[in-house]
Amino acid sequence: MKEFISIAFIGFLLLSFHALLSPILSIENIAYPAPYILFWMILPFSWSFIKGGAVAIAYGILLDLLFPPHGLQTFCGLWVWGLRKPIYRLLHPTLPPEWELTTSVRQFNSSEFFAYAFPLTLLHQLWYLSLAAWNLSFQVLLLIGLSAAYTFFWEWIIFEIGLRQRYVRA
Repeated sequence: MKEFISIAFIGFLLLSFHALLSPILSIENIAYPAPYILFWMILPFSWSFIKGGAVAIAYGILLDLLFPPHGLQTFCGLWVWGLRKPIYRLLHPTLPPEWELTTSVRQFNSSEFFAYAFPLTLLHQLWYLSLAAWNLSFQVLLLIGLSAAYTFFWEWIIFEIGLRQRYVRA
C-alpha cells in the first residue's frame, strides 16, 4: 500500500508540474516539456498486468480530462507503459527470470536511466505530437525531437533530485 501511495503522490506532483510549470517553461513552437511521461516509466515492474494496466489507464484518462486532445494521453501513455519492460530487457539481455521483482527504476544510475527513459520519451512524443498535429512534416519532426530532448531534461532532473536511490549502487 505504501508503494501505491508513493506512486500516486508522484503522479500528483507530475500533473501539478504539467499544469503549473509546463506553460511557463515551454518554448513556443519549438519545445514543450511533458515530464508526466515519467509516471508510466516508474510504475513498478513487479505489479501485475491488471494492476499496472489499471493505474496506467487511470492516469491517462485523468490527463485526457485535464489536458486535451482527449484520448491521446491514454493511447500514447499505454504504449510507453507497454514498451518499458521490453526496452529494459533489450538493455539487459541476460536478466534472471525474477528480474521484475528485484528491479526498480529508482535503482538505476544516470546512464541506465538515460538508456531506458530517452527512447520511451522520444516514442511518446513521436506518437503524441504527430497525432495531435495530424501531420508528419519536417517542422513537426523537429518539434518532436526538441520536445523529447526538453522533456527528458526535466525527467532527468526529477529523477536525480527526487526519485533516484543513491545508496543502492554506491
